[in-house]
Amino acid sequence: MKHLLPITGAVSAALAACSPAPVSEPPQVRAARIEQVQPAQSSSAREFVGRVEARLTVDLAFQVGGRLSAFPVSEGQQIDQGSLVASLETQDFERALREARVQLQQAQQNLDRQRILHDRGIASDAALEDAQTAYDLRAVALDNARQNRQYATIEAPFDGLVSRRLVDNFTTISPGQPVVRLQDVGELRVAIQVPESTLALVDENEPREMMARFPFLPDQTFPLEFRELVAEPDQASQTYTVLFALPNDIPANILPGMTANVRIVIEPDAINENPGVRVPVTALSAGPDGGFQVWVYSPSEGQVSARSVAIGPVTGDTVLVETGLAAGEQIVTAGVTALHEGMSVRPLQRAVRTGSASGLF
Repeated sequence: MKHLLPITGAVSAALAACSPAPVSEPPQVRAARIEQVQPAQSSSAREFVGRVEARLTVDLAFQVGGRLSAFPVSEGQQIDQGSLVASLETQDFERALREARVQLQQAQQNLDRQRILHDRGIASDAALEDAQTAYDLRAVALDNARQNRQYATIEAPFDGLVSRRLVDNFTTISPGQPVVRLQDVGELRVAIQVPESTLALVDENEPREMMARFPFLPDQTFPLEFRELVAEPDQASQTYTVLFALPNDIPANILPGMTANVRIVIEPDAINENPGVRVPVTALSAGPDGGFQVWVYSPSEGQVSARSVAIGPVTGDTVLVETGLAAGEQIVTAGVTALHEGMSVRPLQRAVRTGSASGLF
């Protein structure tokens, strides 16, 4: 048995010499989503929900009180300037007018008599002055009576749309009580609310594209013209109202109160001379210096390397990279926390373009 041990060891050594050497496994290549960086948009597009408004909206009212006798207009009716809108019963105004005429005539007669007596030296200067004052007051009363008679009728001050009748016919109303709402729809406008942070960047004289789109005309857009800016902000939202004029050839019955989507494209110089690039927020990771970094992919080496970047505002699911990254480079946009310097990766899909998102005010 002692002679078998050397033989067994020799056989084992021979077998080990004939066995193939162990093969080292290649480094694992991680699949990663790679996207190609594109410049930030050359122009900044903003979208708002606006509301159609009339150029002018007026609540018409009588300056005198009385009972309505004629109210010929109806809601939704287009009327011309000078058309009868409403009138009051005029009996009381006619009586007041006749009374004022009689009183003025009486005052005229008294004034003539005082002049004759004054010329004869019978009436004093004070009596003549009192007669003249009484005549002047009666003349003013007659003018007031005539004016009140005219105030008993309301005529349209401009071509417009009767949007609402605020009272019914034969109603007794008081002075200043609105009876009808009239809107000037000769030029319709769209009002939008703009935050102060964006309004400060916009120059109203700078060329830009301003378009409106209506939900019931989804495939059509209509150019807008700037009209005015309400310089006082809303106290609650701190937004400013901006008004744009709609064209007159819209193939639909557009009325005040309808909603419209307003798109404004601002020239790049109004925002920044160097727009930088825009990347998905998911491409960012924390850098060793406390800032942010992205992982740049090298197609020739198939590896990634970290690079520090300076970021700007976040818009939706993208962020503006101001420095540290150039257009055309490829970056990893998902799972960046699992990467390390020099790690081998392979694109999960074909590179797609980033930076196409448009922001909102």
